[in-house]
Amino acid sequence: MSGALRDSGRRLASQTTILFRITVLATLLVIAGFGYLLYQNDRRLADSIEQESRKIEAVAVMLAQTREDALTPDDFASLRDAFENQVLSTEQRLGTLEQRAGAPTRVIAASIRSVAFLQGAYGLRHVESGKILRHALGPNGENLKTPFGQPWIEPDGTGEPAEFQFTGTGFLIAGVPLMATNRHVALPWTSGNREKALRDAGLEPEMLRLLAYLPDQTEPIEARLVRYSEAADLAILAVEPSRVQDLGIPLADAKSRVGEELYLLGYPTGLKALIAQAGPGFLEELEAEGTLNFWSIASRLSTQSKIYPLASRGIVARTSGNAIVYDAETTTGGSGGPALNRRGEVVAINAAILPEFGGSNIGVPVSHLRVLLGEVESQ
Repeated sequence: MSGALRDSGRRLASQTTILFRITVLATLLVIAGFGYLLYQNDRRLADSIEQESRKIEAVAVMLAQTREDALTPDDFASLRDAFENQVLSTEQRLGTLEQRAGAPTRVIAASIRSVAFLQGAYGLRHVESGKILRHALGPNGENLKTPFGQPWIEPDGTGEPAEFQFTGTGFLIAGVPLMATNRHVALPWTSGNREKALRDAGLEPEMLRLLAYLPDQTEPIEARLVRYSEAADLAILAVEPSRVQDLGIPLADAKSRVGEELYLLGYPTGLKALIAQAGPGFLEELEAEGTLNFWSIASRLSTQSKIYPLASRGIVARTSGNAIVYDAETTTGGSGGPALNRRGEVVAINAAILPEFGGSNIGVPVSHLRVLLGEVESQ
């Protein structure tokens, strides 16, 4: 083979014309050029596929979070079973705290009207095009789905913006028309590695709507992020001053101590717990009308004055400059709720759950909230 190649090379060099040789070399260069272009196209295609994969993964994470806060027919069936097992209303639960645990309901009752149910939704903006992701619509105006059963959303979609919904808890601060909550509630896309996944996918989160529902008020209040802490899981929201006059919970001056009793207020499990508190009649209304809309359920609960936080009692197990650990019961949705001492003052803002430690929870000491308030006042 090598001899044949050498012989062919000698004949090509000695027995062909210069024009033929140039033509052969040009043809080889063209083939090499096409090969290089194909290689570059393959690389660009691979990069594009990888970027789209990251985008799909990031959106899937957001959709998974939305499914946690959304209501499904299965949730309604579970709630119906809960009613059959005599789920306690807010008033009943407060009575239970007073009778069995000795919790002073006076402190809890004085604070309830200042604890808000937060309901919001954010969208994703495509950085390159500057467009927000919207639902792709079919010929009959229906929302299309991907082959994997997920909503089909894209920058050039013609439907409504894709909403990634969430709930949480916030509370009004005495003396100022401001509301405190967790940073991961006010900026829900900052939880875990979601923000990095979105950034890698070329997407930028954007708050679409944030509402605060207060007990005894039939209309929600628009809330707006004013400032958040880089050092602690805290954020401050601004609300309409005329809607929160004479409301607010005072902040404690003294540090919390190990063994101290505290009371936690919040909205664990979000809409599910609120429907349970509203009673079986409310559930029957929703089932009869087929109403499963994230926004309309909260609006109906508010209109009927059926939005009240749940209260639980706990003991401080450990304190430090950055965290207070206690065993007051709560779960997802209770983030941002106030932890009160016996004087009805906020000693911590509930921030995290530690299920591996018997249901213990972590709160951010109120001293960090005071620092953040000082930053807002100096703006």
